[in-house]
Amino acid sequence: MQTHIDELVANPHRHFDHPSEVLSEPTLTKDEKRRILESWKLDAQRLAESTAENMSGGEESDLRDVSKTLVELNAMEEAPVITQPSRTNMTGVGTAMVLGGVIGAGAGLLITAVSVPSLAVVAQAAVAGLIIGGVAAAVRNAVRS
Repeated sequence: MQTHIDELVANPHRHFDHPSEVLSEPTLTKDEKRRILESWKLDAQRLAESTAENMSGGEESDLRDVSKTLVELNAMEEAPVITQPSRTNMTGVGTAMVLGGVIGAGAGLLITAVSVPSLAVVAQAAVAGLIIGGVAAAVRNAVRS
């Protein structure tokens, strides 16, 4: 495999019609693509210099295309990776909401035990517990991430 890569680096114009084809080659790593394009760029620079000194055979230099392709390769590497929150973080929020609801319902039962018995107070305390538990877990997950 290394011999194949070495051949691509030594003679990229024999294997690819255009520099952008190097980017779309799925079997090459980014480092191998860079090596191939850098070699191609060096060849194109030498040809451009020879042309400037009237020493070429009339071939056109690929310098501009190779340079653009290298910029594209660098841009591909520098693109930020966006990740979504993991499912475990979301279940942690759900678990905290349930726990907060249970604690809130228990607090509501205690309140009704010392004051006027009311199912509305228990429900309100349970909802408050759900909200507080969910917010606390979401903040904890955000701080950990």
